[in-house]
Amino acid sequence: MAELDGDMKQGRLDADGIEKFREKIGVDWPYTRWSTWNEVATRDGIRHYAYGFGDDNPLYCDPEYAEKSRWGSVIAPPGFLEGAGLTPAIDTPAEVRKRGKGALSGVHMFWAGDHIRFFRPVREGERLWVRRFYVDINEKESRFGGKSALSVRRRVYWNDEGELIAIWDADFVHTERNKAAKRNTEGKKFEQHVYTPDELQMIDDHYAKETVRGAEERWVEDVQVGDDLGTRYRGPLVVGDVIAWLQGNGRHEIFPYRLNWKNRQRMGGFYSRNEFGAWDSAMRVHWDDDFARSVGANRAYDYGMLRNAWVQQMATDWMGDDAIIVRVDDRVSGFNTLGDLTRLTGVVESIDQEGEWPEVALKIECYNQRDERTAYGTVVVRLPSRERGLPEYPEAPADHGLLPGMLVPHEGPWAR
Repeated sequence: MAELDGDMKQGRLDADGIEKFREKIGVDWPYTRWSTWNEVATRDGIRHYAYGFGDDNPLYCDPEYAEKSRWGSVIAPPGFLEGAGLTPAIDTPAEVRKRGKGALSGVHMFWAGDHIRFFRPVREGERLWVRRFYVDINEKESRFGGKSALSVRRRVYWNDEGELIAIWDADFVHTERNKAAKRNTEGKKFEQHVYTPDELQMIDDHYAKETVRGAEERWVEDVQVGDDLGTRYRGPLVVGDVIAWLQGNGRHEIFPYRLNWKNRQRMGGFYSRNEFGAWDSAMRVHWDDDFARSVGANRAYDYGMLRNAWVQQMATDWMGDDAIIVRVDDRVSGFNTLGDLTRLTGVVESIDQEGEWPEVALKIECYNQRDERTAYGTVVVRLPSRERGLPEYPEAPADHGLLPGMLVPHEGPWAR
C-alpha cells in the first residue's frame, strides 16, 4: 500500500512536482524478474496466493476438483495478477525512460482503490505478460493528510498467446509524510481494542459457518436485488497475517542482504534508515508501528490489496464455479491497523439485463470494530442462466487499454 520513487524535492508535494510527475504518463515502468513474484501461473504459485489471504476455494487449490469444472484445470483468484507478469522487451529511448524521474520523491503513496476489467481467467501453466504505466495525476484534498495528489497507474495483462486477460487501474494517494503525521497527532487519542474470549468465539463461529458455493449453480433467474450475501469477519489483524499475504503476493522491495543492497542501487528513494540506523524499506509501515505513525496511521496497517482480495473472495464464494467476475471497482477509505477486526457485508445492488449477458452488481463493504468503513466496492459478476447456459467474458477492446502510440501484442516485438 505504500510506495516512493525518485530523487527530486525530497518529501515535497507541490504543483511543480505534480507537473513533473505528469511526464511519466504513458512511459512503461517495466516488471522484470526483480519485481515479479509469479512469471508463470504455476499450481504452487496460485495456491500460495490463495492461502495468503485465507482462501481455500478448490478451484484454486485442488487440481482434481478443478479438472472436473468448466475450466478444466486450476485457475487463479482474480487478484493473482497483482504480483504477476514480466514486461516484454520494448525499445524505449533513454530520454523517454527518464521522463518524470525524481518527481514527488519521498512523498508517501497510499494504495487507494482499483478499477479492473477482466476478459479471461488465468489458467494453471500460463506465462503472463504485463505493461505498467501511469495514465493520470491530479491534485486533490485527502482525509489522510490534507493536500494530496491522486495518480492512476494502469497495468495491462496478457498470456503467451497475446490474449488480453485484464486491464487494471490502481489509484494512489500521494501525501507529505510530516503533514500526515501531524494530522494524526492532532486527532483523538487512539485506544487499542483488546478482545474478550466471547468476542473471539463469535469470530470463530462465523469462520465455521463460511461456505463456498462451488459446483452448485447460482442461476441468474433466481437472484433478486436486495439479496444478502451474509456477514464475514477477517482478523483481528496480526503481523502473521501480513507475512502470509507477502508469502502469497510477494514484494520485491523487501529483499534481504545482497539483494537488498542491489535493490537500493535501483530505487534508493524507497529506503530510509530505521530507529537503529539500518537501511529499511518504506514497506515497514505494514509491521513497524513507529514508522506507520510517521505517515499518519495509528499503528502498522495492512496492504490495500489484501482488502481487495477479501472483497473479491466474498463474491467468488457466493457466485459459484461457473460464474465469472467481469469488473471490480473498490476504494480503500481508511487504515486497517494491527488489532483491527474487519466485518464484511454484501448485498445484490442491481441486475443489468440490457447488455450481452445479465450482469449482477454486488455491493461489498468493510467495517472495523469501531464501525468505521475502511473499504468498499462493487463486484460485477455474470451468473449461469437456465435459458442461455454458461456466461462468457466480455470481448477485449481493440486497443487493449494501451495509450495512443503504444504497440499492442500482435504488433510488438514479443508477437508470435
